[in-house]
Amino acid sequence: TKDEIEADWRWLSENIMPVVLELTEGADRASFVVTKIRFLATEESGQDVTADRKMRAATTTFRQTFDVGRAENLVTYYSCALQSGFMLHQGWLYLSEHYFCFYSYMFGSEKKLMFQLRDIKDLQKAKSMGGARDDAIEVETKDGSRYFFSNLFHRDETFDMLSQLTANTMKRVLMSSEYASSQHQASSTGGPSAGPTGGGSHGRSPSASSSAVGVGINPDSRLPLSSAAQPAKLKTGASLAEQIAQQRRNEEFRGEFGLPRSETLLSIIEAATLALPNTSYLYTGKLYLSSSFVCFVSKNYRGCRITFPMAAIRRIERISGTDRFAMPCYELIITVWHQTGVSFKVPLDNSECNRWCDALRGQLKLMVEEQRFAKENKTALARYTIKAFCRTCPSEQLLQTSASSQPEVNCLGHTFGYPGDEKELKEKGKNRHWLAYFRENGRNLTAIRRAEFDRLIRVGLSNSLRGEIWELSSGAMYLRFQNRGVYEKYVNDYLDCKGPYADEIEKDLNRSLPEYAGYQVPQGIDALRRVLNAYSLRDSELGYCQAMNIVASAMLIFMSEEQVFWTLSVMCDRLVPGYYSPSMYGATLDQSIFQSLVEETMPTLADAFKRHDIQLSIACLPWFLTLYINSMPLLYALRVLDCFFLDGPKILFQIGLAILKINGGALLEVTDDGGFLFVLKQYYATLGDAAYPDATNARARNVTKFHELLYVAYTDFPAITHDRIVELRRSHQLRIVHSVQEFSKRTFLRSVVDAGGFTKEQLSMLYDRYYSVLFYSRGNGMPREMAKSAGDDEASDKITLDVYAFARFMYEISSWMRVQIREARERIQSHRNVSLADVKRKKLGGGGGGGGGGSGSADDQSRVDDVARETAASLENPGWFITSLFRYAAAM
Repeated sequence: TKDEIEADWRWLSENIMPVVLELTEGADRASFVVTKIRFLATEESGQDVTADRKMRAATTTFRQTFDVGRAENLVTYYSCALQSGFMLHQGWLYLSEHYFCFYSYMFGSEKKLMFQLRDIKDLQKAKSMGGARDDAIEVETKDGSRYFFSNLFHRDETFDMLSQLTANTMKRVLMSSEYASSQHQASSTGGPSAGPTGGGSHGRSPSASSSAVGVGINPDSRLPLSSAAQPAKLKTGASLAEQIAQQRRNEEFRGEFGLPRSETLLSIIEAATLALPNTSYLYTGKLYLSSSFVCFVSKNYRGCRITFPMAAIRRIERISGTDRFAMPCYELIITVWHQTGVSFKVPLDNSECNRWCDALRGQLKLMVEEQRFAKENKTALARYTIKAFCRTCPSEQLLQTSASSQPEVNCLGHTFGYPGDEKELKEKGKNRHWLAYFRENGRNLTAIRRAEFDRLIRVGLSNSLRGEIWELSSGAMYLRFQNRGVYEKYVNDYLDCKGPYADEIEKDLNRSLPEYAGYQVPQGIDALRRVLNAYSLRDSELGYCQAMNIVASAMLIFMSEEQVFWTLSVMCDRLVPGYYSPSMYGATLDQSIFQSLVEETMPTLADAFKRHDIQLSIACLPWFLTLYINSMPLLYALRVLDCFFLDGPKILFQIGLAILKINGGALLEVTDDGGFLFVLKQYYATLGDAAYPDATNARARNVTKFHELLYVAYTDFPAITHDRIVELRRSHQLRIVHSVQEFSKRTFLRSVVDAGGFTKEQLSMLYDRYYSVLFYSRGNGMPREMAKSAGDDEASDKITLDVYAFARFMYEISSWMRVQIREARERIQSHRNVSLADVKRKKLGGGGGGGGGGSGSADDQSRVDDVARETAASLENPGWFITSLFRYAAAM
């Protein structure tokens, strides 16, 4: 209000302006005002001022001790001890955005350790005191050094923070390495580049590096810059540690429910009890609220899971009631689009409930505002309403007809037929079970996933419902719902102008399930062409890899083009990340994990493979890349896909281990790779045969070898869980990323024609320093667009250093540049140290101090003016660095 504005202005006039008027230099005024405002913002945010002061003091100590620039931000610090031989050096562990540092000073002995996060090769939790205390972590760097840190009172917190920091860093390293490798190969060969495994075909080109439309946001259907469409902002003054912790929570939340990357967790009720209609069983678990979804998961693994889009919620009631122990509580009753009502009971005195309800009310208001905006502007959100969206789901048609009739699905299978015989697959019986489940527990966007849901999928999906259940289980349905109309936009873009991967895609179209009738006519080929080209435009950094056509062609039999497009997006982004990247690092990573699991679960077989030099990757790499579609008969590969979209990537490892265990006896007699492949080929050909043909029980005789395979996969390897795979990917990722880096480096060094007199060791050192500077000079780890000078017709190659980064590069490789930049830092720091007291002292001294005092004051004022001019010139003109460089070069 006007009164509040005037009150704030009076406070500024009384508390800020008198001090500002005493300052004569513009830089001093700006520094004082910015510092004061930041302090006020920190106090206003409600943060612990004492903790904030400790963090600032630790940041100052960190920068002074390790001589890092002001741009390097300290994330957090911990007290710990570094073990060196038989000595323990008690000190402080500092974790910044890019560095791992340790400092200790005890009894006149100083111990300093500093290396980059990108140099970490392995990170493990450990025990100290002979295994008696869980308070240690062990770090290994890529040069082979190992460091043991103990006395960590918050070991798990330290490990989680360090894991998140290294994961973020490795993602950037991987992006930089893949991009650099593709640029080198494109410039040297002018054609597609292949990863280190040689299994992919990528048509990389500099023009393919443009950014794609965000995954979770449809600019045509959501309000611009609305808080619902943008990630939630942290409160003012939030530390980097809080931001990283929030990032980790958001990633775990999205992974738990398969939600788009745009979703941000807003509130959690830790203890909520769910009551469902038509059942007296109660589920206890956690109730989540994000920017667009209401989610619930029970604590029991075989319990219940709910994911409701807010757009599908019709009514919410909040009433007072009692729980099963007759204690007063709140009851939240949510009614969704399909008239299914669920009830959540939460404790009455729970402040989390109040925050949760307030946040839900705010999000629903934003949702109503979006709907009104969409209708007024006639965007895709208005054209594709929730009612129209549900019409695209076969479950709606199944409920409107009957279980005996097949719903019409917009897919190739409806036109050219589904694989297998309908009677042998018992399609009508499966539809009847799913019909009963949909009536009791909802469907598509409002489905409640109970234990029965998982059981029906593992038994085998009906062909007419397979596409919808795949989409629902993977979370692609929510992505498609939030991005209505986006696929058509990409298809139109492709029709207007072909993308950089169109030629590579065209080569593989006729090799995609050629035995299926739909891909022997133009209709199926055209659908596959549109999907692959649209996805290559959406994710231009990944583009296209050969195995993608196999997976997409199998999905098109049961799904529409738009469904396949978004399911492919979920696969490449979350389920099997990196499988189809230029370096195929994701497939290489999972191959390393699979090898370790074989050695852990079947050591005798693993020793036999090593003894005969049999490479598991020869057979196992196609398993993972094509999700067993190219290995098994299609009918059984589809059953694996059913489990894959339900359980995630862990089923790929379980099925692979089960195949090796079932055929273990025959594989122990194999002596070469050819025999290994022959045994597996014979096994795949007999998957439909009876596993126990001589059994006296009729039901046992009906068990096929594929049924046996699934049984062994789930019962013999229950320790292979989703959390275990995530942990193994984290631990193996560091080594794989470093191997990708080394491969990119070797590829480039081999392509150097004229070494300019440098030795191989010097070229290797220059490469490391160059790309290290390039990595830290880019905010997101990818080379940014270089501004083109006036009249310059050539586009930047995006791996060129700008003038500031070049100065840093010279600083890394030359001693004389270090001296130059150190002197510049000292001059700038002397200007920053000029305080208000110095200004007043100079005024008094200049007014009539006389003698040496007046001369000293004039000298100080002259020094301040010179440094200020030099600093301003250096900031406004990047050429100052180059001028200094050439001045020193000429002096040499």
